[in-house]
Formats: sequence, C-alpha cells, structure tokens
Amino acid sequence: MKNVFIVAGLAIFLSMGIIHHIPCAEAKEKVLRIGMAKEPAKLNPVFIPGIYGEAVAGNIFDTLVSYKENASMPTPLLASKWEISEDGKEYTFHLREDVKFHNNEKLTAKDVKFTLEAIMDTANASPSKEFFEPVERIETDGDFIIKLHLKNPYAPLMLALGSHTAGIMPADHVKQVGMDAFDSHPVGTGPFIFVEWLPDERIVLKKNPGYFLAEPAIDKVIFRPIPKPEVMAAEIESGGIDIAQNLLPQDISRLEKEGNLNVMTIAGLGNSYLGFSYKKAPFSDPRFRKAVYHAVPFDAAIKGIWKGVGERSYSWIPDGVFPFDTEYMKSRALPHDKEKAEEYFNELKKEGILQDGFEFSIYTSQNPHRVKIATVVATELRKYGLKAKVESLEWGTLFPILKNDSGCYIMGWGSVPDPDRWTYKIFHSGSTMNFSKYELPEIDEALDLGRSLVSSKQRGEQYIKVMRKALGEDYIHIPLVFKSVTVVTGKNIEGFTPSPQDYFHLVTEKRNVTVN
Repeated sequence: MKNVFIVAGLAIFLSMGIIHHIPCAEAKEKVLRIGMAKEPAKLNPVFIPGIYGEAVAGNIFDTLVSYKENASMPTPLLASKWEISEDGKEYTFHLREDVKFHNNEKLTAKDVKFTLEAIMDTANASPSKEFFEPVERIETDGDFIIKLHLKNPYAPLMLALGSHTAGIMPADHVKQVGMDAFDSHPVGTGPFIFVEWLPDERIVLKKNPGYFLAEPAIDKVIFRPIPKPEVMAAEIESGGIDIAQNLLPQDISRLEKEGNLNVMTIAGLGNSYLGFSYKKAPFSDPRFRKAVYHAVPFDAAIKGIWKGVGERSYSWIPDGVFPFDTEYMKSRALPHDKEKAEEYFNELKKEGILQDGFEFSIYTSQNPHRVKIATVVATELRKYGLKAKVESLEWGTLFPILKNDSGCYIMGWGSVPDPDRWTYKIFHSGSTMNFSKYELPEIDEALDLGRSLVSSKQRGEQYIKVMRKALGEDYIHIPLVFKSVTVVTGKNIEGFTPSPQDYFHLVTEKRNVTVN
C-alpha cells in the first residue's frame, strides 16, 4: 500500500505544478573499442602507406565513390552521380550539396581538386601518386561539378577514387595548417571526427552527428594498437576490446569453441611474400633467389604457420580476381630440394658472388606470421653457411629501409579486386612500393597497357605476362600465402561485417554498427 500512496502523491504534485521535471538516468555513452594489429603510420590520406592507416581514415574521410559494401562496384558517396565520356578519357562527377567537413566548412569541388592534385604533386611523395598518373588535369565547373581529364583510358580510376587514400580534405584548412600538421589532426567529412592520437596507445574518434548518410549509432571509437596476437586474444576475451583482428589460429579455434564471442571468417584480399633486391648482390642473382626457394620447405612451413587463416599462394593475383592463371603459376613454384639449393649456392661461391658466412638481414613487420616464416627462412639458410638475422620492425622504421633497398624482406599487400592494384604498385619501376627495385621495360609496358586497355581479356593478358616473368622466371618474389580474414567481436556488437582488406566499415549506406 505504501508504494500506491507514493505514486498517488507524485500524481497530485505533478497536477499542481509543484514538480515540473523528474530527471531520467543519462543515456550511457556507446563506445566501440577496436584492437588493431599495428598502429597506422599516417592519417593524412595523401601520406597513408598501408591498410592500418586506411582502416582508420575510412571512418574520418569520405571519397567520391564508395566500395565499402561492394568491393568490385562503385556506389555514390560524395559524388551523387557521374558520367564517363565514350572515349574513356573524361570523368564528370556531380557532388552532393549537403556535405560539411568536421570544421563546418562546406564541401565543394575545389576541395576535391585540391586533394587529388595533392596526391599527384611529386613534392608530397604520396604512395598513391602512381594510381593517378594517367590524369592529365582536373577542373571544376561551379561549386559542385568536378572533371578529370585523362591522357589515356584508365580502367582502375574509379578504384583509385574510392580508396581510403583518396579521402577528400578541406582545401582552405589544409593550406592554413600545412600537410604535416594535418596528419596529426585530420579533418574530413566522414561519420567520425578525430579527437586524439596518443602514439602506441590509442586513436580516439567521436561521432559526427551531422553525417549525411546517417547519424552514427556509436558515440566514440577507440582504436588500440595491439601488435601481439596473444595479447589481442586476451583483450577480446576479457572485454578490454570489442573487435579483434589478426589472431593466432589456436586462439581463433579456442574462442570459437567457447562460444562467448562472435567469430567471423571471410576470404581475404591480403598476401605475404618473400622479396629480394633486383640490384643488390647476391640477391640480384636469380640463382641466389632460386637457391633460397629450394632451401626452405615452404609448403610445410606455410601450412604450420598459417593453418586455418591462410592458403599457399603462387601468384600476386588472388583467386577470384582476374586473370585466372593459378595452375600455371603453381607449376612454376620451386620444390624443397636441398641438393639443388647446395648446387646454386656453391656456384655463386665459386664465382665470388657469395661469400662463406655471408651475413644479411631479413626485414619484416611485427606481424607474427611473417616473423615466424622469416625465422624459418633464416634457420634453414644457416644449414648452407648463410647467417641471416630476422629484424622485425614497426612500420615507421621499416618503410624507409625497404624504400632504400633492404636486400631481403618479407612483406604483404592488401587491396581491391582489380589486378592493377596487385601489380602496378609492386612491380612498376616508378612505384615507391617496388621494394625489390625490379626494373624491366617489358614489365613497365605491360603494366601501363593493363591500365589503358578497356577489355578485361586484353588487360588480363598483360597481367599474366607480368606474373609469369616476375615470379615464374625471375623469382623476384616468393609468394607465400593469401590469408583469410577472421574478426572476433563481442556479443554486444551489432551490424559489423569483416572486410576482405581488414578495414572497419562502421557507417555505410547499408549499415550502422552499434554497441548494445
């Protein structure tokens, strides 16, 4: 009866106007905590060199077109529509007129022009510059129309424009603060606003309530770099993070059996490979590269290291991405053959190209799978009198070493389902990511043709030529694995789907990830 009287009393006070408002409990802030295998090197789209920067930047910046929901088909984003001329040399994009940057400046065509020209500007040394080489000039037509004029038809242009490394920046703001300062405090139009970046600790974003697609369902996103996969597994298991990636196979299996978390696996678009210098001896001698190929039991090593999270690769072009030449490339893989390895090494020593006790480093990232395969390679080569040392470095230290020709390295690549992205960046002599310094006119010509041809069949012929020459004759790289993508999330995460490129797409035209 006591409770009845209290309720009745409240009703009387309310009717008399004595109680005007009874405060409700404040809504709990929705925070999403994401574990990343590596900290981004950069967040300025012009400077971003790899997937970790792209994964964060994709939530701060928007691009003209989007591939977030369909990795092979562009959909409107900042551009509401576009036209392509019959000769394939003029692209006209019509921008949305209701988009604002996080600093409240309105997006216009001059911002798009500024961003793309910044990527193309040699002075900025953008890793994405190669993807815009065919663009001759860019012009605006009023505030909301942008036109790209090409030197030649260029089939992968839409992919370049939809990459997170082509996120549109506010021109006036960047000019005011400078490109470098912008990198540490980026401003975009995307669903989340940059808050802070504490190196080796966290990157924090907050929701953009005025986002043109939809108001984000999450209030705050915290990206935490966690390079050790066993720590990543412990964090997702204890609730320290809500999304985990790049876990060890044994942890994935254990977490899946326990059933307390969501474990999602899809076919990925990422690889790992062993690369050699084309210009620095003894790596530059194809016999040395073949000797290493024969010396290491790659099949067994890859199966043991990537069990459950990847499959042996024989080419740079994944299955499902044209052209399909897997069987031929597989036939060119060299088997584990100790006698053949010894024969090649002895030839090189006899000719003075290789010295007994030759010491060198195998450079790689802190990715645990790559460190393990590098260790296997180093261990096997000691049997032939070679003293290889594994140097596992963070990206900011590793990237300059690779650009300056490291000699021998294990790296990887992830991209979109078009062969240009899997070959031009890695094998063209003019590319900043051609860490092997591989340089052949016939390779450059084939890669340039692959970009300018329209027919998939004709384009495919060029990429087959590149792969067969670079990997099946010169053995400039030893392909290792195409990895699958496994993401583990808490049961409280709704709407999240893994990306083949290891991105975190939180708000798109079809989804709005939330924390329950």
